[in-house]
Amino acid sequence: MENFTFKDRPDNQRIQLTIDHYAESSDSTIASLFLDFQWTFREMQKAYDSVLEQYDLSESKFIILMFLERAADHSLMPSELADKLGASRATITKLVNNMERAGMIQKIPSLTDKRAVQVQLTDTGKDVLTKFLPKNFEAVNILLEQLDEEEIEQFFHLLNKIKQGTSNLTKEME
Repeated sequence: MENFTFKDRPDNQRIQLTIDHYAESSDSTIASLFLDFQWTFREMQKAYDSVLEQYDLSESKFIILMFLERAADHSLMPSELADKLGASRATITKLVNNMERAGMIQKIPSLTDKRAVQVQLTDTGKDVLTKFLPKNFEAVNILLEQLDEEEIEQFFHLLNKIKQGTSNLTKEME
């Protein structure tokens, strides 16, 4: 059997041959749609990541900056950031340390608990957001400008169905 890469994507016939060999039942059209969806998402993410990189951001760093921008006193505990981001504490520690080195945030030691810190947005972090947000919305508009209002509604509807399928798969894997 051949190894397929995204540069050598299988057509429906090749997909159906693989399905016939390995699966009890499936549909080459659905498999092809899944490959197209994955490919499109990866290409979209790659393009969006390049926009983020112009501001020394990743998606996670951007989201953390937004959480801090919206928080009281522009600060949150690392545990709150981990919870909001759905990330591990170790991941947050690494992100926060990188963002602190870049001057986007600062760690403020707790007055009551020497082990605890608050993560606070700095003026540099605010400036990054101020410069990035217009470019962010421009990029989002470019990515989705091909869709009209009805297609956008359909897309939300279809994404909800895919979210349900994802939830079903997750439950099945438990």
